[in-house]
Amino acid sequence: MIYLASPYTKQTPEERDYYFDKLCQITAALFASGLHVFAPILHSHPIAKNYGVPSEWDYWAEYDEKFLTICDELWVIKFPGWDTSHGVQAEIEIAQKLGLDITYLNPENLLKDYT
Repeated sequence: MIYLASPYTKQTPEERDYYFDKLCQITAALFASGLHVFAPILHSHPIAKNYGVPSEWDYWAEYDEKFLTICDELWVIKFPGWDTSHGVQAEIEIAQKLGLDITYLNPENLLKDYT
């Protein structure tokens, strides 16, 4: 099981929608190639956007950490801001503590390689 990390909180609402769509495309392509993937943003974005649930890492930290414990590896999607994202950096730190393999990926390459 692959956990897909991507930045979220510091983006504008328009950027969140744009990168949510890109993450959906990437996740669909990974599913189609037979990989098992959990992308927390795909679950939390519609809930936060439509129902006023907080979007900040602190709100989702415990939830995301539980999913990291059942995943085999972490893939970090290098959307703009990934390297300064509090949430992504926390996910990397958790993955390191859990001994998960971590892979850093260019989103354009993912779309090219898996579509």
